[in-house]
Amino acid sequence: KLSAGGSLPDKLVDCISKDPKERELFIVEGNSAGGSAVSGRDANTQAILPLRGKILNVEKAQATRIEKNAEIYNMVTAIGAGQGEQFDVSKIKYDKVIIMTDADTDGAHIQNLLINFFYKKMKPLIELGHVYVACPPLYRVMKMVKGKTLEEFAWNEQDLEEAKKKIGSGYVVSRYKGLGEMDADQLWRTTMDPRTRKLLKLKIIDDQIAGDMVELFMGKNPAPRNRWISENVDFSNKGDFFVEEVKSRG
Repeated sequence: KLSAGGSLPDKLVDCISKDPKERELFIVEGNSAGGSAVSGRDANTQAILPLRGKILNVEKAQATRIEKNAEIYNMVTAIGAGQGEQFDVSKIKYDKVIIMTDADTDGAHIQNLLINFFYKKMKPLIELGHVYVACPPLYRVMKMVKGKTLEEFAWNEQDLEEAKKKIGSGYVVSRYKGLGEMDADQLWRTTMDPRTRKLLKLKIIDDQIAGDMVELFMGKNPAPRNRWISENVDFSNKGDFFVEEVKSRG
Protein backbone atom coordinates (compact mmCIF):
# COMPACT_ATOMS: atom_id res chain seq x y z
CA LYS A 1 0.00 0.00 0.00
CA LEU A 2 1.04 3.60 -0.57
CA SER A 3 1.62 4.94 2.92
CA ALA A 4 3.42 7.79 4.63
CA GLY A 5 7.20 7.69 4.74
CA GLY A 6 9.51 5.63 2.53
CA SER A 7 12.52 6.59 0.44
CA LEU A 8 12.22 9.56 -1.91
CA PRO A 9 11.53 8.86 -5.62
CA ASP A 10 14.52 9.05 -7.97
CA LYS A 11 12.86 11.70 -10.15
CA LEU A 12 12.29 14.11 -7.26
CA VAL A 13 14.73 17.02 -7.11
CA ASP A 14 14.17 18.07 -3.53
CA CYS A 15 14.82 21.46 -1.96
CA ILE A 16 17.35 22.32 0.73
CA SER A 17 15.02 23.63 3.44
CA LYS A 18 13.61 21.11 5.90
CA ASP A 19 10.86 23.45 7.13
CA PRO A 20 7.52 22.20 5.66
CA LYS A 21 6.00 25.68 6.08
CA GLU A 22 8.27 27.17 3.41
CA ARG A 23 8.74 24.15 1.13
CA GLU A 24 6.97 23.91 -2.26
CA LEU A 25 6.58 20.89 -4.54
CA PHE A 26 6.07 21.57 -8.25
CA ILE A 27 4.51 18.60 -10.07
CA VAL A 28 5.60 19.33 -13.63
CA GLU A 29 4.40 17.93 -16.95
CA GLY A 30 7.28 16.33 -18.82
CA ASN A 31 11.04 16.01 -18.39
CA SER A 32 11.81 19.00 -20.62
CA ALA A 33 9.82 21.44 -18.50
CA GLY A 34 11.09 19.64 -15.41
CA GLY A 35 14.65 20.40 -16.48
CA SER A 36 13.90 24.11 -16.95
CA ALA A 37 12.11 24.18 -13.60
CA VAL A 38 15.09 22.61 -11.85
CA SER A 39 17.47 25.13 -13.42
CA GLY A 40 15.24 28.13 -12.71
CA ARG A 41 13.86 27.33 -9.26
CA ASP A 42 14.77 28.60 -5.82
CA ALA A 43 16.69 25.52 -4.71
CA ASN A 44 16.26 26.41 -1.05
CA THR A 45 12.46 26.13 -0.98
CA GLN A 46 11.26 24.65 -4.30
CA ALA A 47 11.30 20.93 -5.17
CA ILE A 48 10.54 19.55 -8.64
CA LEU A 49 8.83 16.28 -9.54
CA PRO A 50 8.44 15.72 -13.31
CA LEU A 51 5.61 13.49 -14.51
CA ARG A 52 5.89 11.08 -17.39
CA GLY A 53 2.68 11.34 -19.40
CA LYS A 54 -0.77 11.20 -17.85
CA ILE A 55 -1.54 9.57 -14.52
CA LEU A 56 -4.39 7.10 -14.07
CA ASN A 57 -7.97 8.26 -13.80
CA VAL A 58 -8.46 7.03 -10.22
CA GLU A 59 -12.24 7.37 -10.56
CA LYS A 60 -12.15 4.46 -13.02
CA ALA A 61 -9.02 2.50 -12.13
CA GLN A 62 -8.95 -0.50 -9.82
CA ALA A 63 -7.14 -0.15 -6.49
CA THR A 64 -4.38 -2.56 -7.53
CA ARG A 65 -3.59 -0.50 -10.64
CA ILE A 66 -3.46 2.67 -8.56
CA GLU A 67 -1.09 1.04 -6.07
CA LYS A 68 1.27 -0.07 -8.86
CA ASN A 69 1.25 3.15 -10.91
CA ALA A 70 4.74 4.66 -10.87
CA GLU A 71 3.70 8.30 -11.26
CA ILE A 72 1.15 8.08 -8.45
CA TYR A 73 3.66 6.25 -6.26
CA ASN A 74 6.21 9.02 -6.84
CA MET A 75 3.73 11.76 -5.92
CA VAL A 76 2.50 10.04 -2.78
CA THR A 77 6.04 9.23 -1.66
CA ALA A 78 7.27 12.77 -2.32
CA ILE A 79 4.41 14.41 -0.38
CA GLY A 80 5.05 11.91 2.40
CA ALA A 81 1.59 11.72 3.99
CA GLY A 82 0.22 8.56 2.37
CA GLN A 83 -3.15 8.36 0.63
CA GLY A 84 -6.69 7.15 1.20
CA GLU A 85 -7.43 5.92 4.71
CA GLN A 86 -3.70 5.97 5.53
CA PHE A 87 -3.38 9.72 4.84
CA ASP A 88 -1.61 11.42 7.78
CA VAL A 89 -1.85 15.22 7.77
CA SER A 90 1.03 15.58 10.22
CA LYS A 91 3.46 14.09 7.69
CA ILE A 92 2.86 16.52 4.81
CA LYS A 93 6.32 17.63 3.64
CA TYR A 94 5.30 20.71 1.63
CA ASP A 95 3.14 23.74 2.37
CA LYS A 96 2.30 24.10 -1.33
CA VAL A 97 1.85 21.30 -3.85
CA ILE A 98 1.72 23.10 -7.20
CA ILE A 99 0.46 21.48 -10.41
CA MET A 100 2.37 22.98 -13.35
CA THR A 101 1.26 21.81 -16.81
CA ASP A 102 1.23 23.14 -20.36
CA ALA A 103 -1.44 25.69 -21.24
CA ASP A 104 -3.05 23.40 -23.84
CA THR A 105 -5.67 20.63 -23.95
CA ASP A 106 -3.23 17.87 -22.94
CA GLY A 107 -2.01 19.99 -20.06
CA ALA A 108 -5.59 20.66 -18.96
CA HIS A 109 -6.31 16.92 -19.08
CA ILE A 110 -3.29 16.12 -16.92
CA GLN A 111 -4.30 18.91 -14.56
CA ASN A 112 -7.81 17.44 -14.23
CA LEU A 113 -6.45 13.94 -13.61
CA LEU A 114 -4.22 15.29 -10.84
CA ILE A 115 -7.08 17.28 -9.27
CA ASN A 116 -9.21 14.14 -9.44
CA PHE A 117 -6.48 12.15 -7.69
CA PHE A 118 -6.02 14.66 -4.89
CA TYR A 119 -9.77 14.97 -4.39
CA LYS A 120 -10.37 11.21 -4.25
CA LYS A 121 -7.22 10.01 -2.49
CA MET A 122 -5.76 12.99 -0.60
CA LYS A 123 -8.74 15.25 0.07
CA PRO A 124 -7.34 16.72 3.34
CA LEU A 125 -4.50 18.15 1.25
CA ILE A 126 -7.09 20.27 -0.60
CA GLU A 127 -9.22 20.99 2.48
CA LEU A 128 -6.19 22.39 4.32
CA GLY A 129 -5.28 24.63 1.38
CA HIS A 130 -2.08 22.94 0.23
CA VAL A 131 -2.89 22.30 -3.46
CA TYR A 132 -2.42 24.93 -6.19
CA VAL A 133 -2.37 25.20 -9.97
CA ALA A 134 0.34 27.29 -11.63
CA CYS A 135 -0.67 29.69 -14.41
CA PRO A 136 2.03 29.93 -17.09
CA PRO A 137 1.68 32.80 -19.59
CA LEU A 138 0.12 32.25 -22.99
CA TYR A 139 2.10 34.90 -24.89
CA ARG A 140 5.49 36.56 -25.04
CA VAL A 141 5.78 40.00 -26.67
CA MET A 142 9.33 41.08 -27.50
CA LYS A 143 11.53 43.25 -29.68
CA MET A 144 15.22 44.05 -29.93
CA VAL A 145 16.37 47.59 -29.13
CA LYS A 146 20.06 48.44 -29.51
CA GLY A 147 21.06 44.84 -28.95
CA LYS A 148 18.87 44.41 -25.88
CA THR A 149 15.73 42.29 -25.61
CA LEU A 150 12.57 43.95 -24.38
CA GLU A 151 9.85 41.52 -23.39
CA GLU A 152 6.47 41.33 -21.69
CA PHE A 153 4.34 38.28 -20.89
CA ALA A 154 0.57 37.89 -21.19
CA TRP A 155 -1.87 35.48 -19.56
CA ASN A 156 -4.95 36.47 -21.58
CA GLU A 157 -6.03 38.69 -24.46
CA GLN A 158 -6.30 41.80 -22.29
CA ASP A 159 -2.78 41.25 -20.96
CA LEU A 160 -1.61 40.78 -24.54
CA GLU A 161 -2.94 44.16 -25.67
CA GLU A 162 -1.35 45.88 -22.67
CA ALA A 163 1.96 44.12 -23.37
CA LYS A 164 1.93 45.32 -26.98
CA LYS A 165 1.43 48.91 -25.80
CA LYS A 166 4.32 48.64 -23.34
CA ILE A 167 6.70 47.21 -25.94
CA GLY A 168 5.66 49.60 -28.70
CA SER A 169 5.82 49.18 -32.45
CA GLY A 170 8.00 46.53 -34.02
CA TYR A 171 7.12 43.79 -31.53
CA VAL A 172 6.91 40.04 -32.19
CA VAL A 173 4.26 37.93 -30.46
CA SER A 174 4.96 34.29 -29.61
CA ARG A 175 2.23 31.90 -28.44
CA TYR A 176 3.56 29.39 -25.93
CA LYS A 177 2.49 25.83 -26.71
CA GLY A 178 4.13 24.38 -23.63
CA LEU A 179 6.34 24.97 -20.62
CA GLY A 180 9.28 23.48 -22.49
CA GLU A 181 9.34 26.51 -24.82
CA MET A 182 10.42 28.74 -21.94
CA ASP A 183 14.00 28.80 -20.74
CA ALA A 184 14.74 28.51 -17.03
CA ASP A 185 14.82 32.27 -16.46
CA GLN A 186 11.50 32.87 -18.22
CA LEU A 187 9.82 30.01 -16.35
CA TRP A 188 11.08 31.40 -13.04
CA ARG A 189 10.02 34.98 -13.72
CA THR A 190 6.55 34.15 -15.06
CA THR A 191 5.42 31.01 -13.27
CA MET A 192 7.58 30.14 -10.25
CA ASP A 193 8.77 33.36 -8.61
CA PRO A 194 6.49 33.96 -5.55
CA ARG A 195 6.77 37.73 -6.13
CA THR A 196 5.29 37.68 -9.64
CA ARG A 197 3.60 34.34 -10.36
CA LYS A 198 -0.12 33.65 -10.54
CA LEU A 199 -1.52 30.64 -8.71
CA LEU A 200 -4.96 29.12 -8.44
CA LYS A 201 -5.74 27.59 -5.06
CA LEU A 202 -7.89 24.48 -5.02
CA LYS A 203 -10.87 24.94 -2.75
CA ILE A 204 -13.88 22.68 -2.23
CA ILE A 205 -16.77 25.13 -2.04
CA ASP A 206 -19.50 22.47 -1.98
CA ASP A 207 -18.38 18.89 -1.41
CA GLN A 208 -21.62 17.35 -2.71
CA ILE A 209 -21.51 19.32 -5.95
CA ALA A 210 -17.77 18.69 -6.35
CA GLY A 211 -18.27 14.95 -5.84
CA ASP A 212 -21.13 14.87 -8.33
CA MET A 213 -19.03 16.73 -10.91
CA VAL A 214 -16.07 14.37 -10.42
CA GLU A 215 -18.38 11.41 -10.97
CA LEU A 216 -19.95 13.08 -14.02
CA PHE A 217 -16.70 13.97 -15.78
CA MET A 218 -14.34 11.25 -14.56
CA GLY A 219 -16.68 8.31 -13.86
CA LYS A 220 -17.20 5.09 -15.78
CA ASN A 221 -20.62 5.98 -17.24
CA PRO A 222 -20.17 8.09 -20.41
CA ALA A 223 -23.88 8.77 -21.09
CA PRO A 224 -24.42 11.56 -18.51
CA ARG A 225 -21.09 13.09 -19.49
CA ASN A 226 -21.95 13.13 -23.19
CA ARG A 227 -25.36 14.59 -22.43
CA TRP A 228 -23.85 17.33 -20.29
CA ILE A 229 -21.33 18.22 -23.00
CA SER A 230 -24.04 18.42 -25.66
CA GLU A 231 -26.19 20.69 -23.49
CA ASN A 232 -23.43 23.00 -22.20
CA VAL A 233 -21.22 24.93 -24.58
CA ASP A 234 -20.00 27.62 -22.17
CA PHE A 235 -17.07 26.23 -20.17
CA SER A 236 -16.00 29.56 -18.62
CA ASN A 237 -16.98 28.47 -15.09
CA LYS A 238 -15.72 24.88 -15.23
CA GLY A 239 -13.37 25.39 -12.27
CA ASP A 240 -15.68 27.18 -9.85
CA PHE A 241 -16.04 24.24 -7.51
CA PHE A 242 -12.30 23.83 -7.05
CA VAL A 243 -10.31 27.03 -7.55
CA GLU A 244 -10.02 30.62 -6.47
CA GLU A 245 -7.33 33.02 -7.58
CA VAL A 246 -4.63 33.83 -5.07
CA LYS A 247 -4.90 37.60 -5.16
CA SER A 248 -1.44 38.18 -3.71
CA ARG A 249 0.09 36.00 -6.41
CA GLY A 250 2.17 34.50 -3.60
